[in-house]
Amino acid sequence: MTSAPDLDLLLQRYATGRYRPATFLERGVALPLTTPALLGARIRPAERRGLELVLPNPAGAEGVYILPWTALHDFCTPSLHDRMLWERVSTLLLLSPAAVREAARRVAAEGFAGRAAARAASAAVAARQNGAARTQIELLMLLLRQGEPPGNGLPPPERDHPVNLQLRVRAALKRRAGQVNPVRALEVVEEAAVALSGVGLQPESPAPLAQLVRALRTLVEQISAWAAARPPEDQPSAQLIVAATELTLRCAERSMAELRGLSADMWALLRRWDAEADRIRAQATRPEWLLDGWDLLTGVWNGATPETRLETLAEMALLVPVIPAEARDWVGFDAESDMDRHRSGLRAWRRTVLARQDWVTGRLGAPPQERSEALVGACA
Repeated sequence: MTSAPDLDLLLQRYATGRYRPATFLERGVALPLTTPALLGARIRPAERRGLELVLPNPAGAEGVYILPWTALHDFCTPSLHDRMLWERVSTLLLLSPAAVREAARRVAAEGFAGRAAARAASAAVAARQNGAARTQIELLMLLLRQGEPPGNGLPPPERDHPVNLQLRVRAALKRRAGQVNPVRALEVVEEAAVALSGVGLQPESPAPLAQLVRALRTLVEQISAWAAARPPEDQPSAQLIVAATELTLRCAERSMAELRGLSADMWALLRRWDAEADRIRAQATRPEWLLDGWDLLTGVWNGATPETRLETLAEMALLVPVIPAEARDWVGFDAESDMDRHRSGLRAWRRTVLARQDWVTGRLGAPPQERSEALVGACA
């Protein structure tokens, strides 16, 4: 067996110093792997060609490990699920949170992460398809509310029969045929629904990212309540995690509000869609990037027992995603520096609570394979 010092020396050739990625793509996309030693791994394009893994420094020090997949055997033995997932993502033409998540769902749905994860992945695929259809209907109802004359004697769109709803939409488009192409307008609504289905049209939407935002709000409440009942020496850990979570929520909710604002004037959106579709689609990916990897933290916290909360926070401190400088142009303030201060505090705190640390990975009680597979299901 490789000794701990030898392993540390072996991994040093893959280590980087202060890690401050300029873009979200440089930060990488969260990769839901089941090998316990790879918890929190991200995948990103290599400088020349191919893909590489970004692994959080297990000792909690500055920097990360960046290594090719072929070098993983120096560190651990990837599970069959992880090998299958790597094969899928390595063929993606575009590396994005949505694309990686879709590949992960398909691998999990085939049973490589266990039956529970397979059921969760299949349910997530169905929910995604239903979400796009639901958003399309909501956009059509907005189109009617904004386009039909008042006092027309018709019931509100949400109370009308679907068949009548279609007839009303066609009639409204026909009345404005001089402003929009009726046929193209229906296509635009469908395309816009796909772009907006991840965030939904309202904060209370069942859309995946809207649900994740609510889960993170619950996470903040639960950690704050836990800290309030703990001695003063345990509270800094919770406060730092809460501050990092709230900063990410501030960025994500601002980005999501801008997207939802596009539906405030559906008729204007129809007129300018073809000229601005690429920009809007790019804008629609921002919440995905901002929230990428945070479902793992909620899964780690929800899977902990009351007796292991403090150790769980130490693990979460390692997993808090960095915010790249690119976010500054998205949200209008220096979120990168704010997050870096929180992460620095988390690293400093984590180095003071290394009791029962695993000698291979540096983690506090390395998570078993079963828990890693459960997290894959939670992140589906």
